[in-house]
Amino acid sequence: MARQLIDLPAVFTTLPNGLWDTIQTPSPDGAHWQNGVTWVERCPTGDTTYDECLSVTGTGSPPEPPPKTPNVPQEFRGATPFTVIAEFQCSPVGLGEAQAVAQDALARVEQHQLENAFWTGLAADQTVVFPHLAADAEVLDGDVVLQTTASPVVTGADVATALGALEQELADCYKGQGLIHVPRSALPTLAAWKLARLDDSGRLVTPNNNVIVAGGGYPGTGPDGSAPADGTAWMYATGAAWGYRSNVDFTQVRDSLNRASNTLRMQAERTYLIGFECCHLAAHFALGVPTE
Repeated sequence: MARQLIDLPAVFTTLPNGLWDTIQTPSPDGAHWQNGVTWVERCPTGDTTYDECLSVTGTGSPPEPPPKTPNVPQEFRGATPFTVIAEFQCSPVGLGEAQAVAQDALARVEQHQLENAFWTGLAADQTVVFPHLAADAEVLDGDVVLQTTASPVVTGADVATALGALEQELADCYKGQGLIHVPRSALPTLAAWKLARLDDSGRLVTPNNNVIVAGGGYPGTGPDGSAPADGTAWMYATGAAWGYRSNVDFTQVRDSLNRASNTLRMQAERTYLIGFECCHLAAHFALGVPTE
């Protein structure tokens, strides 16, 4: 007797604290962002001054303060789009149901593929995703900075030392709540060192309240793209990140009919674009629990 064919009863649930969960997702103004975007990046350093008539030093009045100078650097930055795709074969008779199947397939893989592209810069094995995390060279398009260099702040440290150095550099650079990007393999280490907790909104944060992005698609590679030594990983820090994504598009590749099996190719895809503010920092650290 033939076994009964059923619909899969299990419900797929994405893991929390991934990239799309933790970045800002403003509504784009139209669809032109899918050609790429440019913006003016402002990363102020600030300064202080005083009124010499109202100030004292304990040994008399201070000298005349120096002239005020610009302290808000500005540059053009840009980001490029990329597309996550899921494809399978379907019967021409069942094209209606195939859309639902394709959307489910895309939902199962898009977070992982999004995170991998944002970490590595790779789409279809080509470095075309800008900006991305693992980068050791600047990329320009005219006067627009598409890619900044990840600046290592420490290498080979324990995770507490590495995170501390990374967050201090982030505080000096951004001065607001930033993002700490880590591979999921690092979460047990962060937890063992009591360096990760859930805040009241359910986000994973550091002791300094920077948001932890734990990417299942994050490979933990260094700025030059190389795999870290066994028992180690890289993490990155950025300013606040934001992203756009399109609706899911469906295509039936009708000219791909396989007459032997009477099947067509069904594709579901979604286009993404990710950007981040100001800082781009990296730290290399050891995995494992504290020894004391």
